Amino acid sequence: MANKTYNYDISNKFIEYFDGRVKQVFFYTTEDCHLRCKQCLYKPNLFFQMNKRHEIPLNQMCELAQDVYTLGARKATIMGGEPSKYGDCEHKDLGRFIRYLKEIGYAYVRMDTNGQFEDDMLNLPEIKKLDEVSFSIDGYCPTINDFLRGAGAFDKCTKNIKRAVDLGYTVDITSCIHPMLLQKDKKGQLEIENMILFAQDLGVRNINFHVLFKHGFPMDTWTEDTAVKPEDWIVARDILAEKVASGAYKIHVRIPYHFVTQKEFDAHPQYYGYCPAKLGERLLIHPDGQIRICSGLISSKYCVAKYYDHKIVWEEGYTNELSDHDLDNPTPCTNQSKGMKCGNYCPLCFSFKPYQREYVWQNKLQWEQQHVK
Repeated sequence: MANKTYNYDISNKFIEYFDGRVKQVFFYTTEDCHLRCKQCLYKPNLFFQMNKRHEIPLNQMCELAQDVYTLGARKATIMGGEPSKYGDCEHKDLGRFIRYLKEIGYAYVRMDTNGQFEDDMLNLPEIKKLDEVSFSIDGYCPTINDFLRGAGAFDKCTKNIKRAVDLGYTVDITSCIHPMLLQKDKKGQLEIENMILFAQDLGVRNINFHVLFKHGFPMDTWTEDTAVKPEDWIVARDILAEKVASGAYKIHVRIPYHFVTQKEFDAHPQYYGYCPAKLGERLLIHPDGQIRICSGLISSKYCVAKYYDHKIVWEEGYTNELSDHDLDNPTPCTNQSKGMKCGNYCPLCFSFKPYQREYVWQNKLQWEQQHVK
């Protein structure tokens, strides 16, 4: 600790918890966005918390990035809101931040985008320094996607995905699984499989799925009629997992497991008990001054620390997101266990996706190395 210097005056508890453990950081650069998706985690912030600051100033973000790098992070994700709306309209601040991350040594820098930008952002030299661009799109046609994201969103996003592929970016797709994707088409095939084939045809590298559940989190208010029933997902998941294992798809497919039986959990607790909060392997930095580990707590009062007045202050008391965790033992997801109706199943972290192809997980996290046969 004595040999390291930081830009911020950082609480000793924060350093002790994350130093040498944190591997990645997510910068929620701005709360501004083109869309108001039905499933958006941020609507409580946008509608109920009248924060004066809706984006992280560039100088602060660079200093925070340096401090988290000093603690050990080597992967950075730039997101929002929508990062293409961060700073000035010509994307100079966004480009400067990407360049800064690469200059100080971040090995993998990616950006999550809704793909709604209408200018030539992808052709800017500093944007091209990104190691990955991930586009959020929730259906393989306007009828399915725009149900969640709004009219016209599909066409704009698809156009920019094709543009990114043509420009030589490493392109991924992030897709929310909602009831329409769990229906079957006229051939009896799950619509989610049509989503995978759609991604293949676009020429992307990966498709990464998130499932919309009623988790018992603040974001439940905004899932509206998009939430999936656990029992429906388990059926679809097992079909997909078998096909992925058999090599049925030409691209990598990341599937969240979400649930296992108590017997399965008890047989491999270190594996199924994967929890970023307990590992201290990530940080989420928000414009409102909150620093979190679990993304399920976005728009809540819970966080692990706050940054203000050039300090990073450990959150004390019950609003610290770690306060209810059994930090010494593997357990089902603590947060979802509080409010999610799982029947006879144990809820797992929604980041638990076997066979990861993620920079920070390759041969590094214990749960990935101990995969069950």
